[in-house]
Amino acid sequence: IAGDLAQVTRLLDAGVDVNARNEIGKTALMYAAEDGQVDVVELLLSRGAYVDAQTNTGCTALQFAAESGWDPVVRRLIERFADIGIVTRQGEDALIMAARAGKVETVARLIESGADVAQVDRHRRTALMAAAEAGYDQVVSLLLSGKADPRAADEHGATALMFAAAGGFVEVIRILVDGGSDTEQRDDTGSTAILWAAELGHTQAVAHLIQQGSNVDAANNEGWTALFEAAYSGHAKVVEKLLGAGADPAMLDTAGLGAADYAHRGGYAAIAKAVEQAGKTR
Repeated sequence: IAGDLAQVTRLLDAGVDVNARNEIGKTALMYAAEDGQVDVVELLLSRGAYVDAQTNTGCTALQFAAESGWDPVVRRLIERFADIGIVTRQGEDALIMAARAGKVETVARLIESGADVAQVDRHRRTALMAAAEAGYDQVVSLLLSGKADPRAADEHGATALMFAAAGGFVEVIRILVDGGSDTEQRDDTGSTAILWAAELGHTQAVAHLIQQGSNVDAANNEGWTALFEAAYSGHAKVVEKLLGAGADPAMLDTAGLGAADYAHRGGYAAIAKAVEQAGKTR
């Protein structure tokens, strides 16, 4: 009966409980909100639907609407005093869910309505991290304008910039650095954003981080630099970019091995040769 206003009206008139829940704790209001059915949402609210009812996992109608990007429904629920601060069992509020889904209008409305941009989920990840990881540059910009902390770190010390680097999202990287992200901030392993980008072979992201002043020889707790990450993973173009930017080919890690050694181990003879040749010409 999704979206069937007349049928919903008949059922309510017949005495069906407007706040009835199914086996997962979902109500009619939640289904209507998730489907973007503004008229049905209005009807259910007018008949006494509890706006902040939660499923077994803690989700509300507002969160379902926010994640789906149904801004008219989000607006109506907020007007009916839906609590934008309710979090799920995962610690996610409506803003985190909308940001992760890239719903620009909804993110803007939630921020304007007072959503906490500093809210963290159970892994201490913020809406900014969620948007950066997915590559949603407009959402990232909105969150930064809303005073989201670009240097906030999750339970492993990872930042929004690191997630953007891991995804190779150059525009998001640019926005974050312009917004105050620190290219030299380290996660719990001692890695900076450029190591994240190099490990996954994102040449343009590495190039942009270099352009933004990233230290190409920043080493993590094991003594690995971006060059090690790229050589070990066989990313020849990243290796070339790093060497061209002055990365030290002679650096050794805590085991006493160099980037060329790891390239040899991985069977990347051409990369090993390039690193060794760069060492001879320094």
